[in-house]
Amino acid sequence: MGNLIEKAIKKQPSSVLPQSSEQEKSLEQLRQEQNLDLENSDIITEETDIYEFSSFGIKIDTKYPQKMAVIVIENDEFDQESIIINCYHGALKLSEQLTTESFKAPNISYAKIAEDMTKIGRMYGIIRGFSKKHPQAKQLRGWLLKLQGKLENQLSYLVINDRTNFEIPWELVELKQNQHIGANLVTVRWQDITDPDNLDEVDSLIDLKIEEHNCCGNIVAYLNTKDLPKVREEKKTIEPFNPIVHENIYNFLDFLDTVDLDVSLVFIASHGFLGNNISETMLGEENEKQQISLPDLYAYDFDCLANCSSLVFMNSCHSGRLQTDESFNIFDSDERVGFSTFFLEKGANGVIGTLCQVADLYAAKVAKNFFDECQQNPQLPVATILKNMRCKAIENYLSEKNRDNQRLFLFTFLYIYYGNPMTKLKLIAKEGN
Repeated sequence: MGNLIEKAIKKQPSSVLPQSSEQEKSLEQLRQEQNLDLENSDIITEETDIYEFSSFGIKIDTKYPQKMAVIVIENDEFDQESIIINCYHGALKLSEQLTTESFKAPNISYAKIAEDMTKIGRMYGIIRGFSKKHPQAKQLRGWLLKLQGKLENQLSYLVINDRTNFEIPWELVELKQNQHIGANLVTVRWQDITDPDNLDEVDSLIDLKIEEHNCCGNIVAYLNTKDLPKVREEKKTIEPFNPIVHENIYNFLDFLDTVDLDVSLVFIASHGFLGNNISETMLGEENEKQQISLPDLYAYDFDCLANCSSLVFMNSCHSGRLQTDESFNIFDSDERVGFSTFFLEKGANGVIGTLCQVADLYAAKVAKNFFDECQQNPQLPVATILKNMRCKAIENYLSEKNRDNQRLFLFTFLYIYYGNPMTKLKLIAKEGN
């Protein structure tokens, strides 16, 4: 038993899971505390799988509120084509947490199924089949439903830390018929992001903060109306809030890098191009001179994101997708990075991005729905706004099952939220509106 615990104490894979509050304790102290916890719980045997320890950190405590659960999806270290799902909630005993058996990762990402966006409708049936028939998907559904029952439906938030490259659309998985995870619970994505400012523990990770933040200030926008006619509709959508608009990406970046104003929202409506590596994945225009890659973004400080509470909304294809660094080898080999992690690292409280290519028509509709919801429910966090948008998209589709409603439903689920689940956006209308 001692060897298992020591391995588990040394291996703390995620900043999103409960950790000991006393970071300076010795290994021996931590091992003694873990032994005491195990003796008291009376649920651990010599045969206990190491994943139960390695996935949940040193101490299973109450770092997060009771209304929040965490799932971590990671590769099987012995088979990189297989994954394991770990589910955690602070009110449960260790024996009640879920660690699935290793299983071959399903090929059900948006990008795999809808390489041609005209085929996005296939997602609905395929994800329903996965939800209902796949053994580990059924385990995940059963665990969440039992937890909701145990908490008397007080479970509200789900943090998803997906460390794999398979891009499974967890928000779209059904808990029950027509009750999808991302519309039943407020879902928040989080990644293991290396803390660039911690020079003592160079592998330390940025923590996911769970506290209320109000984003109140100016909207700074980059709008590619040159290539994308529907972006003009997005411009009309944000005009009532007196945005500072740029239509040249480098003017936008330079302004954002030097602005001495409170910025509540950075809004980007542009092309997004997914390349074979992080240096080829771009935001901007079809004109290559008006494109920016993730490595190039590191030339900017964007202090405004850390100096005030800010949200970033990238209404661009592939903007929420993550990749490993196989071009420069400057990031940790296991770290999955992208525009979302960059803005979180720079201090943004929350980031919205997309998991695939988005048709312009539906991108404009999603943007309008987002701003309408924020106006109508300013007291709600942004992650909750997205949940409500998904609920309405499903309701509209179920009330009238036509192609347009189905597409809007599926595209709405393409948008995922990274960051603090308590972040709110306060939109300030200019005088006269």
